Amino acid sequence: MKTSAALVALATFVSSSAAFTINFQNSCGETVWPAVGKAPNGQPDTSVAFGESLAPGASTSFGVDDKALGIRAWGRTGCDGNGANCATGACNGGLVCNDAGITAGVLYSEFGYGDFGQWGGERTAWDLSRVDATVNLNTKLAASDGQSVYCSVSNCPPDQAYDSPEDYAADRNSDLGLTYTITFCA
Repeated sequence: MKTSAALVALATFVSSSAAFTINFQNSCGETVWPAVGKAPNGQPDTSVAFGESLAPGASTSFGVDDKALGIRAWGRTGCDGNGANCATGACNGGLVCNDAGITAGVLYSEFGYGDFGQWGGERTAWDLSRVDATVNLNTKLAASDGQSVYCSVSNCPPDQAYDSPEDYAADRNSDLGLTYTITFCA
């Protein structure tokens, strides 16, 4: 069997691409519709868009370029069969949101590339945020390096999730290329 040079070059490029992974775990007793979008500086960018129906106990994953900015991930509840008309976390586009959930008004996981120079180098900055929003699902966000944050409907302290744009106690950062697990109803 012959392998073409182009195929080898493509395989090398794909294996050297840097990305982080967002895992979604539905620990709720109801279906959750996870979504991922991109909105650097609050401007929707449809180059990153993901949505899926996730049954109780199920999980799914989505990969994002390590140098992406403005990545948001969240859980939607009470959606119709097409992933639209959600009771919480609604977005434009139905199952696959095309507005990065700008008006969803729920708890977001946020991710973005940062170069911290001599204080850590290239990293992924990440957090939970409820700025101008409400907590619709108890949510745990955990990085594969052991760091985690947790926010529940009844208790969401500022060191666990942004409550205002200046709540820097909620900031976390990790090496590039890690896996982040978002557990709904944790």
